Amino acid sequence: MSQSLITEARAPAALLESLLDLEQSILDALPMGVCACDGDGLILRVNRKAVELWGRTPRLLDPLQRFCGSFRLESLDGELIPPDQTPMARAINFGESFEGAEAMVLNPDGRRWVARVNVQPLRDAQRLVGAINCFQDVSREHEMRRTLERQQQTFDMAMVASRMGTWRYILADNICVYDDNAQQLYGLSEARFLHDAAGVAAKFHPEDMDAMWARVAEALDPQGDGRYEVEYRVRQLDGSWRWLSAWGLVEFEGQGADRKPVAIAGASRDLTELKSAAELQGLLVNELNHRVKNSLATVQSIAGQTLRSATDLPSARAALEARIGSLARAHDLLTDRSWSGADFGAVVARALEPFAATRLKISGPPLDISPKHALALSMALHELATNAGKYGALSNATGSVEVRWDVGPATLRLSWTESGGPPVAPPARHGFGTRLLQDGLMREFASRTHLEYAPSGVRCEIEVHL
Repeated sequence: MSQSLITEARAPAALLESLLDLEQSILDALPMGVCACDGDGLILRVNRKAVELWGRTPRLLDPLQRFCGSFRLESLDGELIPPDQTPMARAINFGESFEGAEAMVLNPDGRRWVARVNVQPLRDAQRLVGAINCFQDVSREHEMRRTLERQQQTFDMAMVASRMGTWRYILADNICVYDDNAQQLYGLSEARFLHDAAGVAAKFHPEDMDAMWARVAEALDPQGDGRYEVEYRVRQLDGSWRWLSAWGLVEFEGQGADRKPVAIAGASRDLTELKSAAELQGLLVNELNHRVKNSLATVQSIAGQTLRSATDLPSARAALEARIGSLARAHDLLTDRSWSGADFGAVVARALEPFAATRLKISGPPLDISPKHALALSMALHELATNAGKYGALSNATGSVEVRWDVGPATLRLSWTESGGPPVAPPARHGFGTRLLQDGLMREFASRTHLEYAPSGVRCEIEVHL
């Protein structure tokens, strides 16, 4: 036997026959590390590759260095593996075998590497007499595997975050296999789904199946590009429907006339919120069109009546601008609450905003009113305030206006009382404001309006059915 880094040592006969009779040059030629121990865990023999991997030469038959010749052995999680718990120790002590086990090795120079070990116990006729360990450096493979695992984890997280799942439809057995995310999207309790007539009818919305099968047929055409894309609704476990977008590519076999489809691989995404948003957007557009038409009709009516009542163009222009401005302020108030309604106190304050706030006394309980009520009453208050500014309590320096309201069963009662202004006399003709108060509100809401031109000041009582 040739001399080498390691020399032979005494051991049970069966082990000596299998190991010590080998030429060291043969062991040294192996591309993996080899280490053999006797029944007490004493190291009997190692090859050159083992010494190279460990970065050290172990001491043979040394009771202080049993089972393993490495400097330090750890689990892949970084936990220390004591010598008496290594795979070699477990093989010798309990007869366990290891194939493809991995551990982290720390060398004396600080280098860390991943070892893949194959350990087999050695027996004679009656007992365990030792074990042999063949190991190799798989650090690069381990790192590549870790990289792939991280990429897969990132992919899985992205799929969950984007509400997507993957699937593969195999034509030969008519089965589609879904990943975990796709199972949730499709409302499935297992990965495999049989695409027979009963299964499809139970899972997919009947209004969407024609489009789905048409897209499938188009994608499976051997003359096509194999692209598949469709949107459909699928039934969930609770019976509800979920909108999904599915797209994929067909896998073909063969070339030319022999080309045939064998599977479709793809992904699906939850479209339910997008579909709901699109539906809501459509409703909002229709509602906006309706409101715009109503607003234009209101502006047209205001303009027409203002021009008919005007005595000259400048006054008509000023009155029209003021009325449209009042309408715009009411619109702003409603927009702040997405046209769900408005607080009547805010409507009063916004309508009277251009007038002398210190000479207005406003009081009343909280009350939400509809958009139509808000617009009409805002215009009514604007006309009363405009008249008070021209001829009534707000036309001098001493007058004031009290605005009060209370609420009855489905009824709003609003009172406007002027005092301290110049003496009042009934107007010679009814203008836009009077017609709005006495006729317009009545037509719009079946309300009751009492307008009194008392010498001490104008009084107006409005009762509106809410």
